[in-house]
Amino acid sequence: MEPQYAPTPFATPPSCPSPFLLLPAELRNVVYTLVLTSPYITRLRRLSNRNYCSDYVLPALNLAPLLLATCRQIHAEASPVLYGANTFAAHPALLTAWPFLVKSSRPVASPVPAARIRKWYINVRLDTDPQFSAAGARCAFSGADELEIEVFQAQYGSCEYGVLRLFEQVRGVGKARVYGSVKEGFAKWLAGVVTSCEGVPAPVYDEDLFEGASPHSTYDIWTHGGRCLATVDTNEPKKKVRMYPLAAKRGHEAARGSSIIRGSRIIRGLGLFLPPRTPA
Repeated sequence: MEPQYAPTPFATPPSCPSPFLLLPAELRNVVYTLVLTSPYITRLRRLSNRNYCSDYVLPALNLAPLLLATCRQIHAEASPVLYGANTFAAHPALLTAWPFLVKSSRPVASPVPAARIRKWYINVRLDTDPQFSAAGARCAFSGADELEIEVFQAQYGSCEYGVLRLFEQVRGVGKARVYGSVKEGFAKWLAGVVTSCEGVPAPVYDEDLFEGASPHSTYDIWTHGGRCLATVDTNEPKKKVRMYPLAAKRGHEAARGSSIIRGSRIIRGLGLFLPPRTPA
């Protein structure tokens, strides 16, 4: 009779930490920054948010958010980098309740990681009715580290700033930037309001005080495709080109008469009207 031997149980290897976790915390933070942040996020989000191209044709970001699913320690260490170092876009109606990084089709659906986001971007349209309230904007963006508000309107100077005034109750923002189709004085005033301390009343916006005598604004008419009226001053020795907004076209034509139409050249690509030169 052959002896029966009981099977020897496999020895359980002692649990040893990953070599990555043996690195100093400073080096691990460097790795988290390299794999969870990208300098191209803002550029790709602008293409997606302005409907320049579909979300499905945008190039993929070289990010590795699945790193957070490896273990609890890495999740606890890398979450502040992913949700704190990157600027997330707020939803036009739900604001911070439905944020996304680049593609609006891939939002952050869970409220737990969304609460860790500290830097926000929102695109505000002045020519449409707002889908959020002043109380919602205050609860969403008050106390954020950074707030970036990009303003858009179909025709510059044709809308009031009622939608932007919904941000007047936001307080405690570390750094704010307001730009786009908005006057420079109002943009600085709103940025100062949202960065003020809690409980400080907003100063009354005075256009003469905040705009000053400078005719320039943060709205770049060449970047946003606005049309201008250009006239060539032949009385000056270097024949400088003077630019006039298209809104002042009628008044300019009335001052110069119908000679601005006869014989003038129209550059359709740039939207410029070049009147004929007068003989010296």
